[in-house]
Amino acid sequence: MSNLADRILVIDHQKEDRLRLSDYLIAKGYLVQTVSTIQQAVLLMDESSPDLIFADISNDEIKKIPFIERDTFPASLVIVSETKSAGDVVACLRAGAADFILKPVQDYSSVDHVIHRILDKIRLAKLNRRLHKELEEGNKKLSSGIQELRADQKAGLQVQLKMLPEASKEIHGFCFDHRIKPSLYLSGDFLDYFNLDQHRSLFYFADVSGHGASSAFVTVLLKNLTMRLKRNLKRNSSDELSCPDQFLRRVNQELLTTDLGKHVTIFVGIIDKKNRELTYSIGGHFPLPILTSEGKSEYLEGKGMAVGLFPAPNFNVYKKNLPNGFKITVFSDGILEVISGPALKDKEKLLLDVVSQEQRGIESLFSSLGLDGIDDLPDDIAVLTIGDTPESARSESIDV
Repeated sequence: MSNLADRILVIDHQKEDRLRLSDYLIAKGYLVQTVSTIQQAVLLMDESSPDLIFADISNDEIKKIPFIERDTFPASLVIVSETKSAGDVVACLRAGAADFILKPVQDYSSVDHVIHRILDKIRLAKLNRRLHKELEEGNKKLSSGIQELRADQKAGLQVQLKMLPEASKEIHGFCFDHRIKPSLYLSGDFLDYFNLDQHRSLFYFADVSGHGASSAFVTVLLKNLTMRLKRNLKRNSSDELSCPDQFLRRVNQELLTTDLGKHVTIFVGIIDKKNRELTYSIGGHFPLPILTSEGKSEYLEGKGMAVGLFPAPNFNVYKKNLPNGFKITVFSDGILEVISGPALKDKEKLLLDVVSQEQRGIESLFSSLGLDGIDDLPDDIAVLTIGDTPESARSESIDV
């Protein structure tokens, strides 16, 4: 017998009938309690709640049993009584009884039938309530866990924001600016820019596979690595920052060593102020950066494999002269998931057209691409721009 529904209360003022029914029920394996009056039954129900009540009472006495109004006491009532009127049976059923058995009980199979039918419903109701309670408790724990996770993610976001370089920063007469819009609190997109010496500046734009906390951890690795390489360059102990392909190989080595199962697409470039030349390498980054000058835009040329996949990759080094008043715009591949276009080439053309026409800054660029009103992003989106400052552009023009 299931312990979900096995308590039965017998109410009968006739001792012989009460004992006969209770003995039968006990022999069947039920937990049975007996009382002779409704008053005793009410007191007993305050201490323990039966699942089923067999009672020899009238329809007027049914309302004295508080089981109907109590949600915590969903016991069903079966009247076991003598009657010569069908109206009495109907009256009891209308008053709240679940069934009616006529005395004297000669065939206890009718009792068994009633018990099985009613207790099956009660067991199901109890199971549903228990599952509902467990679900509520689980939801509370889940909600608490989500709140804690959200707090951790927000704290992680603050750390990640502090790792990013200053927006709208001028280095060697060139203006660097960026925006990152994560799909979650934390972003797998990362970038940095800084001066290497008196006339060279380095920038890189990284897009870690996936997004969220695990991808954000790789951005911490990138920041830590570049800080170490900057110190090494200053001490003349390593010059891996001086050439883009060497930098990508070092990042590749670090990723394989951590065994995180993550790879990164990176574009890294070095701008030489002296000869206005961009030297760059591509670590699988897509879409390629866009170079704009005099209202015309083009994608930079080049190719290369993603970083963190193979132990000994080769990266090519490319060079590009930078015209007066140039601007370089770099997007993460998340941009391709939100802009419209039937095919990839159409989206690339749209990017090129928007960048060509939009010269007012990153915020305006975001608006032109329709990113202002999108909060639920499928992937992180980051944008980096590099260009002549107005003063340096005028200076170059005068020198020419």
